[in-house]
Amino acid sequence: MRKISGILIASALVSTLALTGCAQADETLTGSGSSFMNSFQQTCSAAYTDTKVTYTSKGSGTGKTEFANGTTDFGGSDSLYGSDAPADFVYVPLVGGPIGIVYNIEGVRSLRLTPELLDQIFTGKIETWNSEAIAAENPAAALPDSKIQIVYRSDSSGTTSNFGNYMAQNLGGSWKQADAWADASGSTIGTGANKNSGVVTTVQGLANSISYADVADAKAANLPFAAIRNGSGQFVEPTAAASSKFLGQQQVGANGEVAIDYTAEVAGGYPIVLVSYGLASTASANPTKASAVKDYFSYILNTCGPKEAAKSGYVAIAGPLKNKSLELVEAIK
Repeated sequence: MRKISGILIASALVSTLALTGCAQADETLTGSGSSFMNSFQQTCSAAYTDTKVTYTSKGSGTGKTEFANGTTDFGGSDSLYGSDAPADFVYVPLVGGPIGIVYNIEGVRSLRLTPELLDQIFTGKIETWNSEAIAAENPAAALPDSKIQIVYRSDSSGTTSNFGNYMAQNLGGSWKQADAWADASGSTIGTGANKNSGVVTTVQGLANSISYADVADAKAANLPFAAIRNGSGQFVEPTAAASSKFLGQQQVGANGEVAIDYTAEVAGGYPIVLVSYGLASTASANPTKASAVKDYFSYILNTCGPKEAAKSGYVAIAGPLKNKSLELVEAIK
């Protein structure tokens, strides 16, 4: 009898584990938000086999709203909530990366820009590419006597927020950290485009244009990037290695927020960077979903990021920031 009972108990245990595994495999997680990390999310979700994950690129503003409204299981954002933050959630830094200054000038594949030039270009103070100020930093470039065509994000964007913060810290003036371009720059000069992919497509098709975008989309479109003067006086291009150097010097808060000092003097560091956060519940009404989100975020930090991030120009979360991110993942429930 004892032998038969043991067999029955063991069989029941195996059946329970099998059902649990099937339930996990049958789960579908939905996420939306940051278009900056969309390429990275698509790579990670495609390689992740424990749960089906669907991530939709809609911009950080929409991602924050949909997560707060319970429309998605997790959110993706490159910027933080304001007074509209939901209760019982956590920011988890998932990946970092450079904001590339992309441009389309025929015959020009190398361009050096300073924070001051970026300010004058994006606020319309400099109107043509062959202006004396730009030519002074680029004496070897065949800059045309053509009007500069500004392209900006028309949707609510964490990329805009971080670019505005970079400009505000370095130049001040009307610049500030905000998801809307008109708020971040104080200007609406130029052509608006939706999401990072839309910005890249617009720049690609608009002669003499310039904008700011994620490196993955811009590289896929074969657009060149400007080298930006950093706090150490060096002109640096937005590579994963150079961005990693800069992000590695930043501090992370107790709740996962990374306060980036865009004026920091980091030798060899690319200075226009951001961190993309995963937004997850700490008091979910669906423990199975919460467990799946927890496992997916852990996979991104421990496996997908280290393996895949740099291939598309992203920066894997590492060092003390990774330790903090994993600690925050444990709060998901």
